[in-house]
Amino acid sequence: MGWSDNLRHWDKNKVYRYVILLGLSLSGDGWTYEASVIASIIQMPAWIIHLGYDPAIGIPDNRNQWIGPVYSLGQLVGGLIAAFFLDNLGRKPTMLIGALLMELSTALLVYSGSFNLVIAARVIEGVSIGFLLLGYQIYAVEIAAKEDRGFVSSFSLMTGNFFGLLAAGLVYGVSYSTSNAGWRAALGVTFVPATLLLCVLPWVPESPRYLFEKGKEEECRRVLGRLHGGTEYNGEMVLSEAAETEYEAMRAAISWDQAHGQDKWAALWNSKAARYRSFVAISSQSLWAWNGGSIFTYYYTIIYRAAGISDPHLQFGISGIQNASWCVGGIVGGYLLDIWGRRTNYLIGLGQAAVMLVIQGAITIGIFDKGIENKAAGAGFVTVYLIQWFLWVTFFSPVVNMLPAEIYSAGLRARGYAISNVFSMGVGFATQYSALPMYRHMHGWVWIFFAGCMTAATLMVYFTYPETKGMTLEEVEVVFGTGAGQRVKAALGRASPVDPRTPLHFQPNDVVEDEADKSMENGSPRQKVTESVV
Repeated sequence: MGWSDNLRHWDKNKVYRYVILLGLSLSGDGWTYEASVIASIIQMPAWIIHLGYDPAIGIPDNRNQWIGPVYSLGQLVGGLIAAFFLDNLGRKPTMLIGALLMELSTALLVYSGSFNLVIAARVIEGVSIGFLLLGYQIYAVEIAAKEDRGFVSSFSLMTGNFFGLLAAGLVYGVSYSTSNAGWRAALGVTFVPATLLLCVLPWVPESPRYLFEKGKEEECRRVLGRLHGGTEYNGEMVLSEAAETEYEAMRAAISWDQAHGQDKWAALWNSKAARYRSFVAISSQSLWAWNGGSIFTYYYTIIYRAAGISDPHLQFGISGIQNASWCVGGIVGGYLLDIWGRRTNYLIGLGQAAVMLVIQGAITIGIFDKGIENKAAGAGFVTVYLIQWFLWVTFFSPVVNMLPAEIYSAGLRARGYAISNVFSMGVGFATQYSALPMYRHMHGWVWIFFAGCMTAATLMVYFTYPETKGMTLEEVEVVFGTGAGQRVKAALGRASPVDPRTPLHFQPNDVVEDEADKSMENGSPRQKVTESVV
């Protein structure tokens, strides 16, 4: 796709898709709010006093270590439960449950009656994000056009950045206050997107791929017609050429998967193509935990003090500036996904993190760890950190949430994403829980350690990840060499324009053909109806 292609060719179907996804993106991405609001609130003196601790000492490490990581455990469990709801109730009900859980967790956090209640609220918050993250990303990739799927999948990151900035502004303002009203207002911001999402959901259609899986073919065609073009003719939806092509490819892929048991849990690993696809999904979801962000996210006041920046108002102000940069980065990065591609964005995000972490480590080891006070070095350290995270949000964040939803087939999309989420949150919990003791013991060398992790991740992506930009979800099946991918080519009656090779040169599986499969090559009755009308 060219630089300006996505800014042109606006028809009513594209406008309809964008309105739907912008409304649903109020679910947010979870991480942005986590990094901008929760990370600041738990370090505010007023909140610490409210929980019964001395702000000069802070919350004891053995308790403080749980506030951040326990959220990951909640999302781990929530993702697994969400997979069941996504497959059995649909994409819309899953997001509805997630929004209700978000309302509950926000209410408990605003109250923050005790440390144990805060922990419970954080777990519920994590569960809600498991529902909302999987629900939105899966829905977004299933209704988006192949030309802008990366951009619209990033809408949740963009709205998350916006509400995070709003809350960060409140946090900065209330950092001058010793009352509880300020931090409660900042936490209460989450009520706004969750409530708006509950208002939007009744007007949103169900995913066409979910409808087809459940045998609701007529409803599937009607939804496709509204999303990608079509007209009613004698009581039947006649799809546009693009929509009909998508329908036939969808029908071929889903029917083949169901006929050959490729929509079961075992299909995540029972073939070479399945294992490769799961490797990409699981590894991509685990990379974020090794960028050193856990230390900065929950303990940035400690890091800033080590860099000679001790004024808490300045610390919160820097955090607000960072949130503002993320708003820009999320939009730019999401747009670039459909121009530069998923793999390129990954490589830039990971590669720059490795370089920036080496610089941070060198400054810390050479100056801060020796007890030298150097304001210029402190300013340089923070500047490098801000640049690193701006580039991370621009290039890494937009693709990481979308990729598992994009590369799995319709019948495995929820289950594959859920398993990837388990690994993501499991690794995240481990790195978040160990972040503070690692920093206490390793000092500046902790940044060098994470730089090594980012270097290894960059090499892994370069040598093993395929590119999927500009492809339909069914063409992605061809990339991973699945039997469904071969049925898609047969159903369309032409060779796929997609090169099935990947960096590992995986080739398509041997295809099991039967008479039902072969009949797809001759076109379906739906195609003949379309041709006669046109």
